[in-house]
Amino acid sequence: MGTALVDTCDEHPEAEVPFSCRSASCGTCRVRVKEGMALLSKPQDDELDVLEVFGDGKDVRLCCQINVVGEGKITLEVVEPE
Repeated sequence: MGTALVDTCDEHPEAEVPFSCRSASCGTCRVRVKEGMALLSKPQDDELDVLEVFGDGKDVRLCCQINVVGEGKITLEVVEPE
């Protein structure tokens, strides 16, 4: 299944990804995947439902739902709340 990105962010607070619910219901931890999408797990229905509410593009994911499933460079950018 891979490494949960939320765990990695917990170990590296300098990543500055905001987390609230950690269960794909609030959208606080939305990140834009700038590089490395193929290295991440595919979004599941719960995550897609939340992202649809925000109207984000296919390059945005919920950090709390991502598992890293491959090796290579991954670049993420926190989506600032509007």
